[in-house]
Amino acid sequence: MKPTRSTARRRLAGALLGACLAGTMALLASLPAGAEPAIHLSDVERNYRRLLEVLQHSPAALSDPAQRTELTRASALFLAALKRDGSARDALVTDTRNIVASLGDGSFSAAGSIRALQRDAAAGNALQSGPWDPSTLPGAAIAAPIGINLVQKHEGDCVGISVVKAFSTTPTGKDILHRAVRQLGRDRYSVSLPGDPSRTYTLAADSLDQYGTGDPAAAAIVGAMFQYFHLDPAKGSLPTNKVMAVLAGGYGTHARLADRDSSSQDIVGFLGQHADELGSRVAMVFGGKPDRHGDWSRGDGHAFAVIRVDVPGNMVYYTNPWNESVVRKIALSDLASQAAGTSADFEFVRF
Repeated sequence: MKPTRSTARRRLAGALLGACLAGTMALLASLPAGAEPAIHLSDVERNYRRLLEVLQHSPAALSDPAQRTELTRASALFLAALKRDGSARDALVTDTRNIVASLGDGSFSAAGSIRALQRDAAAGNALQSGPWDPSTLPGAAIAAPIGINLVQKHEGDCVGISVVKAFSTTPTGKDILHRAVRQLGRDRYSVSLPGDPSRTYTLAADSLDQYGTGDPAAAAIVGAMFQYFHLDPAKGSLPTNKVMAVLAGGYGTHARLADRDSSSQDIVGFLGQHADELGSRVAMVFGGKPDRHGDWSRGDGHAFAVIRVDVPGNMVYYTNPWNESVVRKIALSDLASQAAGTSADFEFVRF
């Protein structure tokens, strides 16, 4: 059967990107042993802005070989950054691949490519955030701790609740949570997200239980994130990497260890590398599947917050958002051996 035009474009884009990506991956592979690929929100945004810059300086008919190579490389670097960050930005991946494919089939349009990228970057992708100043957020500041014990209500709540819990264990994270939400009388909360500084979210108090119970201020923050991503907690969960990015804004950098590509030794090394900063500069969550007692078990589909890693004692302490008042533990070696090769990743923000 003759391949369709869209299939041919995908194949062409893949072939053209292959050489550039190979060089990029070789560079990443040359990192010193034990160093994670230091992918930050700023790296994703920097490569995004670089791609836009190259497009803005590209003529309508891009025939110069050096310019075509520069654009292909900028596209490859942006795709590599998205992949290492955990992706969850499918539209941007498609836009970027289409740019490369259009160079091969003669349909390239710099203006059209810019419009597509800017449209999809603005659609819940935690890019182009700008400075955050919540000082004008309406309502009264909340003195009580935020995010300490928000209890999950729907299956889709786990990521938002665990990220808020992880942030609450660090000084900068606590400050973000307190500045992000205010109470408007008895029945409403106003929220400003660092990664979406131009918008104020207003949530009714009687609607907050769907985002978690026991801590309405934290539930309002989780609810604002669901609104940012246009998602329903009863139907699906939030994308972990983008949630961490939109809550951290310019105050932190995001990094990720993909368990699927990691050995148990890689996981032990990764957790040991960041153990001393947990609770001070690092907020971390990880994926798995709770067993019938609520403890972590091998699998995916649920998010937990890492509280502490005790390398000498071979122990990881964590919370399950179904009952955050209980700090659970698992042997570091057991967690690493079971998590290796699965799709349940470790993700963190360093402030």
